[in-house]
Amino acid sequence: MVGRSVTAVCLAAAVSGAAAWAGTQTQLPRAKALAFGGRPVAAQRHRQRQPSARPGVGVSMNVHEHHHDSGERYYGPASKPILDAVKSPADMKRLNLSELKQLANELRWETLEAVSKTGGHLGSSLGVIELTVALHYVYAAPEDRIVWDVSHQVYPHKILTGRRHRMHTLRQSGGISGFAKRSESEYDCFGAGHSSTSISAALGMSVGK
Repeated sequence: MVGRSVTAVCLAAAVSGAAAWAGTQTQLPRAKALAFGGRPVAAQRHRQRQPSARPGVGVSMNVHEHHHDSGERYYGPASKPILDAVKSPADMKRLNLSELKQLANELRWETLEAVSKTGGHLGSSLGVIELTVALHYVYAAPEDRIVWDVSHQVYPHKILTGRRHRMHTLRQSGGISGFAKRSESEYDCFGAGHSSTSISAALGMSVGK
């Protein structure tokens, strides 16, 4: 962080803080995670062949069989009431801790559903869900400027900053950018690309004030 008005987000340094804020990170159930791009049946059988790490100690994994030719798909919650009420980061200020955790879960599914339709960088965005919620809850963007080191992480940030209704156009012709883009939103204070430019940008913003 360089000054109160500039927050440089470097994922490697910030994840531990986000985890502490969240208590325990809410993640997609293992079965659902495996269903996207994995082979849950094979994974389940592989685990069954592995002996316990210690005698008398077993590890239970709640993995259900899912056949890729069955036509089944996993869907998120039917409604997202907390996310529906958040039109801008200012709306998050009145949420309590339990509601913030629910918001993170709803935001995770919203990101997953959006990328499943348009394509994009899913892993990097899912990896910063709690971090994004925490930053927008604690700071007052856009007055406090949040600088993303890797723009592939900004999908949750876009959803929380008034662009949820346009996520179906992500990376499409005439749609919203897959990166942070200053001309797209006042919440995108720096047009980061792939990586390693956030610290110099945040320093420049601080010095230039």
